[in-house]
Amino acid sequence: MDADEGAVGLDSIREQLCRILGSGDFDASKRNRRFLEYIVEETLEGRADRIKAYNIATTVFGRDASFDPQADSIVRIEAGRLRRSLERYYLTAGGMDPIQITIPPGSYVPAFEAVQSVAPAISSPARFSPSGRRSPYQNGRTVFVMPFDEDGDQTAFPNFTRGFTRQVIVGLTRFTDLFVFGPETTFSYGGTVHQEKFKAELDPDFLLTGGTTVSADRFSVCALLVDARTGRNLWADSFERSLHPNEILGARDEVANSIARTLAQPYGVIFNNIASDAEETWPGSLISYDWVIRFYQYWRSYDPTLFESVRTGLEQAIVSDPHYAEAFACLSQMYSNAFRFGHDVSGFTADPLHRALALARRAIDLAPNASRGHHALALARWFTGDVRGSLAALETSRALNPNDADVLADLGLRYAMLAEWEKAVPLLEESFARNPAESSAYRIGLFFYHYVHGRYGEALAEARGVESPHLVYGFISVAMAAGQLDLQQEADAAVKAILTIDPAYGNRVVADLRARNLHPDLIRIVVDGLRKAGLPGSETGAAEGSRPALRAVQFRGGDR
Repeated sequence: MDADEGAVGLDSIREQLCRILGSGDFDASKRNRRFLEYIVEETLEGRADRIKAYNIATTVFGRDASFDPQADSIVRIEAGRLRRSLERYYLTAGGMDPIQITIPPGSYVPAFEAVQSVAPAISSPARFSPSGRRSPYQNGRTVFVMPFDEDGDQTAFPNFTRGFTRQVIVGLTRFTDLFVFGPETTFSYGGTVHQEKFKAELDPDFLLTGGTTVSADRFSVCALLVDARTGRNLWADSFERSLHPNEILGARDEVANSIARTLAQPYGVIFNNIASDAEETWPGSLISYDWVIRFYQYWRSYDPTLFESVRTGLEQAIVSDPHYAEAFACLSQMYSNAFRFGHDVSGFTADPLHRALALARRAIDLAPNASRGHHALALARWFTGDVRGSLAALETSRALNPNDADVLADLGLRYAMLAEWEKAVPLLEESFARNPAESSAYRIGLFFYHYVHGRYGEALAEARGVESPHLVYGFISVAMAAGQLDLQQEADAAVKAILTIDPAYGNRVVADLRARNLHPDLIRIVVDGLRKAGLPGSETGAAEGSRPALRAVQFRGGDR
């Protein structure tokens, strides 16, 4: 490297290296500190071309001359850990440092950025990278889909497996919190023979591999997801479908999309793998993507004890990564929840819904073809009373990512709240079929469907499945259905839980449900059901042992 190259001085880079190594917020191990020092000094001395896995292993990690990087992946694994340590450092103590040192994926040669603004999150850095590389992704995890193997004779279907691999990539790419290498990259590296080559050059987090078998009337697929750094198998499954000449592409794409959903949707395989790592990380060390993962953990239960830490973390994330659309969308949904669940955010905004709308629109501006921003906009619109605008945004979100079961469930719930059963029920049933780990709060839509049609046993089964112990709505559903079935002990327990959460709820049922845009006939049914269950209050109170008759209700969706 020349001293004047990239407008980043050698002395300044060495000062930055000392600053990092001397910081208590730089959480790298001792040998990874040596790793960083070695690759920086080699670069500054003009020996970037010597920064290879073999030289790092023998110089830094103490491996002997027989070291084989194809058999021993220590350098690649430790490089991934060092990258994350650097990311955490620059989000904490290094946030105002004048120079950023990074290790772009696919190389062990460091890059140096002279930050030209005092606020690194919005600066316009002048980048120097001897390798000529720069990372195309900052947030999320990376997935490399290897070309699926063609098992057996597939001469009658020459492009089937290649098309299947491409469709899996398309399905995964719809989940914009993942970085999925494109099909051109996949096919350029070929099969397993080049696995170590693309691991070193691309440094993916996950590898998806598998094979297909095709016959005249059937095809089968086996798929395997592997942690690219440890080699640990994370998930495997097989699929088999009938093959009819006029349905070949449809059947192929259905299996490909099923694999994509299983792996990439919220609460899917990749989410659970990343969430387990995030749970073990001290909050002060979390990077922006980790806060998005924490958001989904919160979203599953709406636990109020998690609300403030997740909101604050996402606020930090959009400052650190002002182009990270997913973080803006998640933060928008947090402010919508602040309104609907009464969380106090007055110290940050006087109008949580206004902020929710602004954040959602910013997410869409940053990533107009990502579904999550439109989903966030839908939620904010719903609570501002723009019901049809909310449904339109949800339909847009669904069109952008048909594989996202969370969008299907939310859209189904909104239609259920409007008593549009012919739209609501198929969406809700499909969402839980696609993702059994879907947030149980959406089961309230199915509860209403069964309850208003007099199927109280089925309604109670759905109500019992709602696992939101911090909110009244699951307990309301149980109280109503149990009351209709004369299960007084269960109804009493549900009423007690409602009063523990909100002692005055019986005085404000109607106002609360109107604010949530529940159909007027459904509001009346809820009030009648809570009265029968024995919830005290000015709107629900009834004489002991009274059993008010429920009037027949006409719904816009009709019977089903």
